[in-house]
Amino acid sequence: MSIRESLKHAFSVSREEEKLTEEEENLLKKLAEEITKRKLDIIAITFLESVKCMNYIGSQVMLFFKPIVETIFPTRIYADIQKILEKRPSIEYLIRRIEEKC
Repeated sequence: MSIRESLKHAFSVSREEEKLTEEEENLLKKLAEEITKRKLDIIAITFLESVKCMNYIGSQVMLFFKPIVETIFPTRIYADIQKILEKRPSIEYLIRRIEEKC
């Protein structure tokens, strides 16, 4: 194996495992529907655009608060959204779904 082949994906921006699955896309679509139903679309888009580059850090903050949140709201959706936010394309996908619903 040459050096070029071994470093082929070293500096890539998007990894194959970061692509959203169909189940993750459906969960983000439901989240977008809830945001637009509550008329929070403009606020949500503004917030998401401003923190788009920090989605992984946000997912780790969610992981930190998970024990507290789950005592109040025992749900699996929180953990699923936290895992989805670890992937780079998740925020952009959510923004596009909110814009479609507007």
